This record gives sequence, structure tokens and C-alpha cells, in this order.
Amino acid sequence: MIHHVVSWTVREDLDRDTVVTHIRELLTGLVGRIDSIRSLEVVENVAYPGKNQDVAVVATFEDLTGLDEYQVHPEHQAAAAEIRGLVTGRAAIDWES
Repeated sequence: MIHHVVSWTVREDLDRDTVVTHIRELLTGLVGRIDSIRSLEVVENVAYPGKNQDVAVVATFEDLTGLDEYQVHPEHQAAAAEIRGLVTGRAAIDWES
């Protein structure tokens, strides 16, 4: 199983709650549309605002091939492009268990 986590900091000139909701809608909307997604959740930071990032996606895939399929899927690419316009920082990690 591949675990995929990406977190972002919302741009300061945008309403945080609105952006988090929009990111959640964009990414959870991919479930059922991209077959390789085994699970996907969008979570919001609740501690240490200003130090922690604001929002993250936590997803799982059967294997690295599944993660690669997700990464290059046109619907994921469109969602990622939209998210890039809403955030200032990004961090990611992928691991296998």
C-alpha cells in the first residue's frame, strides 16, 4: 500500500475556510473517477495556525503504479493546477507499508 500526503498553506489574501472547502471538493471529487484511488481524505489543520500548513490530502494507492496513474490523470492535473493558484506552500511525502 502506498500512502500519499500533500499539505498546503493557503494564500493570505484568500479566505482560508473557503479555500479549504474548495480543495476538499476538488480532491474528493476524484474518488470514483480515478480508479487507482483506494482512499482519499482532505483534512484541515486545527493546531498551531501560522506554524502548520492549513490543509492536506491523505490518500492511499495499491502500489506506485496506482500513484503514478493518479498523478498524470487529466482530472487530477486540472485539480492540482487550480490548487496551485490558491496556495503558497506545499510539502509532500509518499511511503509504502
